[in-house]
Amino acid sequence: MPKDERSQRKRIVLLLWILVAIFYFYISYDYVRITMSDRQFSDYLQHVVQIAGTERRPAQEIRALILVKAEQLGLPVRGDQIYISGGGDSLNVAVNYDADIEIPILQRQIIPKHFEHKAKYEGPR
Repeated sequence: MPKDERSQRKRIVLLLWILVAIFYFYISYDYVRITMSDRQFSDYLQHVVQIAGTERRPAQEIRALILVKAEQLGLPVRGDQIYISGGGDSLNVAVNYDADIEIPILQRQIIPKHFEHKAKYEGPR
């Protein structure tokens, strides 16, 4: 095999490896972004439950606050995925949703990731 063909093959192989690395970078970026947003959402959910339990807020208001925060964070949470039971000292909130890990260039779903959160009012100690 002539030297020119070998160097051309090496360039093609290098280009393919670069494309694979870019592909994995995009998937990793989307995964990390969604995971970090979910962590912020979880912290906010616990905070809202503590305040709503103390102030005895209605379920509609709690649901609205949760939906607004999910929208701010870019999370695909719908109202029917938020389960609120009890009130005041016995307030319990559960949120279950799926987020899709996508390839930003192609906008295609690669990996669906399921998130579940449960928050319970904990009175003052």
